[in-house]
This record gives sequence, C-alpha cells and structure tokens, in this order.
Amino acid sequence: MMELRMTSPQTGLLATNGRPEYGKSECKSTIKRETTNGRDTSSLLLQREADLSIDQSGLQRYLPHCVQFAFADKGAEGLYREYYANEKRTDFTTLLSITLIVNLLLLSLYSIHYTPSKLPQLIVLLSTLVLTCLIYLWTCKWGIQSKPINYSTDPHHVTSSSPSSSTSSSTSTSSHSLSKRLLRKGGQQRMWTIVPFIVWLIFIAHIICDVTLFSQPRQPSDSLAFLLLYTFSIYVIYPLRLTIVCILSIAMASLHTIPLLTPSSSSSSFTITDNLLYYQIGANIILIIGINLLGLMSFFFYERQQRRAFLETCQSLEVKLVLEEESAEQERLLLSVLPKHVAAEIRQDLGSMVTGQFKKIYMSRHENVSILFADIVGFTAISSTCSAAELVKTLNELFARFDKLSDKYHQLRIKILGDCYYCISGAPEQRSDHAVLCVHMGLSMVEAIKSVREETKSCVDMRVGIHTGGVLAGVLGQKQWQFDVYSRDVELANKMESGGLPGRVHISEKTLSFLNGEFEVTNGDGASREEAIRLANVQTYFIVRVIKPYPEGTLDAIQQNKGDMTNQVNLGVGGDEGDGEDHECIIGSGGEIKNVAEYNARLRHELLNRDNAHNLSDHSYPISLTFRNPAYESQFRNTREITGSISLVSLPCTLACSFISYILIGPLTLTLFLVYFISVAILGPTSVASMSTIICKTCPKPLLALSKAVQAKSWVRLVIATSMILVWIVAHIIANISCNSSYQDDTINEDSDHCIPHYLVFFAILGMLAISSLQRISHVFKMTFILILGALQIAFNYTLLYQHFTDTTISSTHSASHSPTTTATTATLNQPSSLSSSSSSLSGSATIETDETSLASTSTSTSSTATTSSWLSQSSTLSIVTLIVAIALYLINRNCDSMARRLFLWQKEVDEQKKKVEDMRQKNEALVYNILPPHVAIHFLGRRKRDEELYSKSYEAVGVLFAAMPNFSDFYTEESVNNQGLECLRFLNEVISDYDALLEQDRFRDIIKIKTIGATYMAASGLNEEERDEAKSWQHLATLTDFALTLKETLNNINRESFNNFVLRMGINQGPITAGVIGARKPHFDMWGNTVNVASRMESTGKAGCIQVVEETAKILQEFGFIFEQRGLVSVKGKGKLMTYYLIGKK
Repeated sequence: MMELRMTSPQTGLLATNGRPEYGKSECKSTIKRETTNGRDTSSLLLQREADLSIDQSGLQRYLPHCVQFAFADKGAEGLYREYYANEKRTDFTTLLSITLIVNLLLLSLYSIHYTPSKLPQLIVLLSTLVLTCLIYLWTCKWGIQSKPINYSTDPHHVTSSSPSSSTSSSTSTSSHSLSKRLLRKGGQQRMWTIVPFIVWLIFIAHIICDVTLFSQPRQPSDSLAFLLLYTFSIYVIYPLRLTIVCILSIAMASLHTIPLLTPSSSSSSFTITDNLLYYQIGANIILIIGINLLGLMSFFFYERQQRRAFLETCQSLEVKLVLEEESAEQERLLLSVLPKHVAAEIRQDLGSMVTGQFKKIYMSRHENVSILFADIVGFTAISSTCSAAELVKTLNELFARFDKLSDKYHQLRIKILGDCYYCISGAPEQRSDHAVLCVHMGLSMVEAIKSVREETKSCVDMRVGIHTGGVLAGVLGQKQWQFDVYSRDVELANKMESGGLPGRVHISEKTLSFLNGEFEVTNGDGASREEAIRLANVQTYFIVRVIKPYPEGTLDAIQQNKGDMTNQVNLGVGGDEGDGEDHECIIGSGGEIKNVAEYNARLRHELLNRDNAHNLSDHSYPISLTFRNPAYESQFRNTREITGSISLVSLPCTLACSFISYILIGPLTLTLFLVYFISVAILGPTSVASMSTIICKTCPKPLLALSKAVQAKSWVRLVIATSMILVWIVAHIIANISCNSSYQDDTINEDSDHCIPHYLVFFAILGMLAISSLQRISHVFKMTFILILGALQIAFNYTLLYQHFTDTTISSTHSASHSPTTTATTATLNQPSSLSSSSSSLSGSATIETDETSLASTSTSTSSTATTSSWLSQSSTLSIVTLIVAIALYLINRNCDSMARRLFLWQKEVDEQKKKVEDMRQKNEALVYNILPPHVAIHFLGRRKRDEELYSKSYEAVGVLFAAMPNFSDFYTEESVNNQGLECLRFLNEVISDYDALLEQDRFRDIIKIKTIGATYMAASGLNEEERDEAKSWQHLATLTDFALTLKETLNNINRESFNNFVLRMGINQGPITAGVIGARKPHFDMWGNTVNVASRMESTGKAGCIQVVEETAKILQEFGFIFEQRGLVSVKGKGKLMTYYLIGKK
C-alpha cells in the first residue's frame, strides 16, 4: 500500500443524496491509497476511518502516485471541487488583469501600424477588450460567492422567539430570500461554466492578432512568448479540472503550430521541406513541453496546498464542532444549577489571580423575593421500605416534576436537601407577581405528590411554607458550588414550612400582601406550632382555594394576550424543557453525526464564507505581503512543506529545454555545450538532493539533512534557490554571448546553422516562468531575479543582439523574396533603421508585407509605416514583450503568495477559534466539576440526558462529616453597617474557601465536599472505590477524621487573624448510603440513608468545639490511633438513644 505523506491531519466525509456531507474521523497524518476493486468507496468513510482513501479509478490510475489527489469518496470530492472552484475564482481577476494588459498592448501596436487591411483585427481587439472588461466587472461584483447558501434552517431558532403568525411570515420571507439566492447562485454557476472558455477564446484571438500584426510570411516564433505566458496562466489560475486545463493548453499550442505545417501559411521561401522551419517548430515544441511541465507542476502544487487546507480545515472544524457541542452541553448543565449572571461572572474570573484581602464573593442582594420551602412528609417511612434504586427513582420523578413546574411558574430552584425542595421567585429577575407564582407552585406540588402517594401506597404528603422578603443570593466557597440564598427571611420561610400542615400551603402575612386577593385564605396559626414564628410575631395563613386560576393575575396573562406566550408544561405531566433545549445535537456522544443537515450547513459555511483578502490586508504589509506579526512570518516561512524542495526541479528542466532548443536553432560551440552541460549537471543533482527525503528514505544522512533543511528552513531554501537561479542566469548569459560571437565570426549561413536571437528572449521568458514556479519563496524574492533576468535580456537585445536581430530579419526577408514583386519590396527595406527591421509580429521573428497585385502600393505603404515607426525596432518589441511578461508574472506570483498566506491565516484563525472554544470548554468543565463530584460529572458530560436517565449508586462503607458553626447565627446581622448582611457572608465565604483549599492537599484527595447548608459544611469519604485499598477499607474514615481536625485548626487560625471566636460542632458517622443525582436536566448530587441522618444528628446534638461519633465509629477509629471519651446516651430522632463519644485527639 502506497502512502502520500501529508503534514496535516485528515478528515472523513460522508456522502448522501449526491450532496457532500461530512462525518467525524480520527486525526491522522497520511492519506492511504486503496484500489476499490468495485467496492462502494463511500463505505470507507462511514465507519470513522482514520484515513481518507485516494481514488484510483478513471484517468487518475494512470498518474504517478505522487500526483494522485482525488478523493475516492464522491461527496468529499464534490465539496472539495466547490471549495476549489471558489478559491480559484477569487484569483481569476489576476488573469483578467493580465489579459487586459496584453489587449491594450496589441491595440497600441495596431494603432501604430494601422492600415485598412488590419481593420478586422482591430475590431477583434476592441471587442475582446470590451468583453474582458465586462467579465472583470461581473467577476468582481457578482461572480465570486461571498456568502454561501445555508441549505438548512434551524427551526428551533425560528420558532422559539416568534409567535405562530410571525413564524410563518418569517419562514415565508426566509424561503423567498433563499429561493432568490439559489436562483442567483444558479446563474453564477452557469456563467462560470462558460467564462473560462470565453477567456480562452480571447487568448486565441490575442495570439492570432499578434501573428497577423504584420503580413506573411509568418515565422514559427510568432507570438510564442504570449503562448508560453497564457499556457502557464491557464494551469495556475484557471478554475477548471486538470483534464480540461490540459486540453485547452494543448489546443492552444496546436492552433499556434499546425498552421505552420500547411503550405498556405508560408510564402514560397518556406515550404514544408525547409530545414529552418523544422528546426524552429522543433524548438517551439520543446519550449511548449517545458512550459506545460512547469504548468503541471504548479497546478499540482496549488492542488496540494488547497487539498491540504481543505482537509486541515475540515478536521479543525469537526474538532471545533465537537468542542462547541461539548461546551454547549456543559453550559446547559452549568446554567441548570447556577443563574446565568453568576455563571458568567465566575467563568470570567476563573484562573485569575486573587487580589485584595478577601476572596471574591459572588453574592448580591434582592428585595421582594418569595421563598418557598417544601418538605415530603413521611419520606423516612418510604426510604426504609424502598431499595436505593427505587428511592432515587421516586425522588427523581417527583423532583423532575417540581423542576418543570418551577419553569412554568418562573421559580428558581435553589437546592434539594434530602427530601426538602426549596425555590424562589422574583430573583435574579424581578417580577411583581412573584408571590402569586409561588403560591401556584406550592399548590401544584401538593397535587403532584398525590401520584407518589398512590404508587407507593403510603401516606406521604407535601408541607409547603412561603414567606416574602429580602435575600442574599449567590455561591459560597471554591468547590461544589451551589446557588443558595441567605437571610433572616430565608430562615423564616423554612420555619413556615416546618410550622405548616401536610397537604397545605402555609404563607406569611408579608406574602399575603403581594397576592392581590387572588386566593382565598384562612388563619394558619403557625405560631402555635413553631417557636421561631411566634418569636418573630408573624401572622400566618393557609391557602383555601384559587380565586383567579393561572395565568390570570400574573405577567404571563399579559404576554399571552399579546400572543407572545411560549409552550407551557402541563401540570404534573412530564415534558421537555422549552425553547430549543431538545433540538438534536450535531455530534453524538460517540462522535457520530446526528444532525447531518445542520452539520453540512456549518461546514459549508465555514469553508466558503470567508473574507480572507480583507483578513490578509489587516495582517500584512501591502507591497511585500510580509506579516506584520514577526511570529506569524517566522511560522509561515519555516513551515515544513515538500513543495519547496520539489519545485527546484523546474530550473534544471527549463535549462535542459533551452539547451535542446538551442541545439536546433543555433550553432552550438564546444564552450556553450560545456556550459549548458555543466549547468544542468549542477542544477539536476542539487534539485534531486533537495528531494531525497521524498525519493528515497535510505539516502545518505547528509542528503537527508539537506532535504529536510530545504523543506523546513527558509534561509536554507533561499540559499539553494539563489545559487541555482544564478547558475541558470550565468548559463543564459553565456548563451547570449556565444550567439553574438558566432554572428561576429560569420559562422552563420543560410543553409546550416541558423542562430535566431528571438529564441534567446524566449529562453529568458521560460527562465522567468521557472522562477515563478518555485514554492515557499516570497514573491518579492522571485520578482527580484525575474527582473534581473529580464533586464539582462533587454540589455542584450540592445547591445549584443541588436545587429543580429536586424540582419536576421533582413536575411529572412530576402529568403522570402523569390518573386519579382517581393524583390523590389525587399530592396526598399534593406536598411537597419527602416520598419522592415521590425516587420515581425510582437513576439516573433521577421515577416514582410507584400501585395501580390501591386508592387508600388506595397512599397509605398511599407515606407510610410517605416517613417512613422522607425523607433520601434525588433529589439524594442521583444523587450516590451519581456517587460509585459515580467509584469504578468508579478501579478501571478503576488497572487500565489497571497493565496499561501491566506491559507496560513485561515488555519491560524481556525486554530484560534478552536482554542477559544477549548478554553470555554475547559472553563465550563472546571465549573461543572465544581458543581458535581468528578465521578458524577463524567456521567453527565458529553451527552444530554432526559429526566428518566438516572444516576444512583449504593455504597456499603462511606464516611460522612457534618461541620457547623453554631455561633455564626449570632454573628450574622442585616444592618446597613455590614451591607445588609453581605459582609457577614463575605467572612463565611473566607472560612468555607479555606475549608475547600484543604481538599487540594494530596492527603485529602479522597474526600469529597457534598454541599454547604448555611454555615454547615458536609463532606464524605469512601465514594471513590477505584482508589480504595481493600486491606485498609476504613482508611478513608481515618482520613476524614484527620480532615475534621484540620478544619478545627483552620478555623482557629482564622479566629486569631480576625479576632473572632467561632467554634465548630462536628459529627461523623460511617456505614451504607445511597448516592445519586436528582434531576438529570438540573442535576443535584446528594446522599441518603440512615448513615447520613445519624451523622447530621451527631452534629446537631453535639457540643461546640467537639467531634461526636457513635460507638461503632469510635471503635473503628481507635484502630487508627484516635482517642475518644464516652459522652453517654443521646436521643436521636428516629433511632432512640445511642451511645456516643467525643473525639479527644490522636496518638
């Protein structure tokens, strides 16, 4: 199996319905070739193949392996062709500019040499000028596709923000606009089908007009310079396939050469048997072969760059889409737990340095907020009769309904505390109907619990309490963030729940004041059931019935009347969360494409919708195109690319073509033979040595090192290229000197050697084209040597070759004058200063105008022309041609350099976009890992889960710690001096953050923070079973106890620094627990079981400054050197009396 080494990652693509579609594949650095043998090649790419197979069917199977590029997958090849054509069309204006320059030059010459017989050619040139201008204008304004059609629409985006009527109107308008753009694009495609062929016909018209600028006999060298230039331009710029480009180039060369072989095309002096005609045609064929080889090589270089850019971009965009999908899922998960403004603020500060005395606290004050607490009455009985999985399933289904109800009634769920659910309304977005919505939420929760009561055949019910007031909302600490609310009003709302009755919604008088008479209420008498309510002197009420059913009396009713109401979730019925959350993901969890249409639209948009010309102008200097950023320039120049070494072969090839052509049309002296031979012998091996890593892997190490250096180091490439170009130029200089020496020595005669100086100009033009073919070299560098070579040739035209041009013209004219009519004409032109010395086509050799019917007329006409244009000698015309070719090559080289730099910038832009998305993904991932334990977060990241997809796990040996600051409640006050309690919470944030910092220590890596409940810190150990040592099954409990002791030391240090006297009251327990996530869409990780309940009771019944444990826990920890003292029996809710112990210390 052959491999084509590429320096870029590859991608796989899919094809369906004849349109290019794209699939995910892994990143590889090779393109493998496989013969399909009749297999369906598209299947190679449907299975996440790592390699993109190369097609070996059709004409491509006859090409060398190194130039086989077409993709076997038709969809991949189809999209590449569209991308390739779009790229070439952006450069087509360069070719049109060259065409305009040549057209204007020919028009100028026809104006100088105008005779009535040249009127048809003049009309043709004027027509081609107008046509070229029209094509140029069309190409600039309409021909280049700046905004590709987005063939897919996002229905979620269209419908989520519009009412049904406006949606249909918007869809209709969008469809109409899409239809217009499709029609316009169809017209563009049809125009681009014929425009290249129209321009090719303009080339042919230019060549014919140049040939017929002067009358017969025509010479084989006529218009050869323009033929070389146009052939090279077709290969480099034409937006057509290689097969068509080759056909056009061969057809153009044939139209130039075949007429020379017909008797009617030449005068009686040049018959089909003339040796001179054969020699010149042979030289033409060699030069045409040379320029076609250069064109083919440049075509494949361009093709390789574009295919590599295409593959790199596809791979980069696929990675980008995957990262975007992951980031979006992480964002969704993050925003399901934290409000948007809090998540944005935390993400912005993520990774930044902490400045100031305190850590930043993400907390803000909100007034007029209704707080709802709801507790499941009888939950303990259910948990004792259900298995762990059944318990989590029941809670998940119930709380999932609550989450949907909270969306419906615009509630923000704060937390789930075991079987307690609490939420708020009116923050962070203020709403005047917050209390009304909260009551509707509470009533709906009471209704929702009925299904659980029926399923479990138990007496479970909901007890709901609501109070309205001010809250401080935000997150505390640095780990396991949970959005929470703090204030005296929150505490009172909690007491409203505990002081209520099952199946009733218990509200305070403050909440009642916001209900606007929409509910019938009765006296709640909460003070008789809850001491805190009595002490607060708060009058309470129960909701009896609803007077105004939802949404009456709320802002939703106003929106509904305006027709802006979105889909609502039915009461107690499972459904999808609104506004596009359930649209199909583009990339699945396994990397497969799920939404093919949207994926195609994104990839096509990224490939075709670019403004790289503007981007390049912003990043580079206008003349040199050098990047303004030195780092970019260094990366661009030193990017390893094999085309930089392969292109060097153009210099020995063109010099060999010049050598062979010179043998045919001029006297070859021994000196010149040796010069050419030695030069080719130097250039050939040098170019082969530069390609040694490509040709053979077993070459000597110095050659391999040279080849790698040429490919990867710009200065080495420049030194090698400069040396080879200088060798080429020296050989060409010696050829000019030799031609002049042969002429001075009278070695030329009409029967044997025919040193025609025109071909030395063509050799120089071929050398200029060879320099243009060099890759990975700045156009400024190439133009420097092109101008040097062109200037040298122009100087030779006016010095060494000037007399030779003149005499060769006259000699050709005499040879053509066998008839009496032409003899007289020739005699009048036998002066070097006359126009007969320039009576050749613009780029060819001498011709003469003769009139077969009137000798006098011909002589008069020619003499008149000579009088007006004696300044335009043949040296001048060929020098002008050389200058025009140099200008054209400047445009071509600048365009190619611009293309390479555009591709580089594009790749940098894609990489930067990828980095931004990756940075966002990493930040979101860090936030998610700060919300859920790592082993739980992995379960939720990467794919969206529905509410019925549960995560729960039972553990047999887990340690649970509760650590509370009982005297923080006395410290907390809501006065203006402490910013309504914010400064108190700032201190609490410092304490919890220091606790969290302890978890970063390696010794506590197995301890997981579960949550904070006010000033209470909850942590657990033994959840990471993968790292547990079975021989030391309770080692994690000892580590958790060490963590508890460290918490005491940390708080003592804070007390010393802040002159406070806070104490910790802690409880530890061990045993089996059930851990799981409630609410897959709004996940909340929690733990349940007797172990958790007892640990909590150990804290709440303990003594300030002590760690209390049960007897079983004390026995286990004594084995690890901990010392305990017995406290005695303690009453524990649901457990009776338990023997407990206080931790004294450690041995």
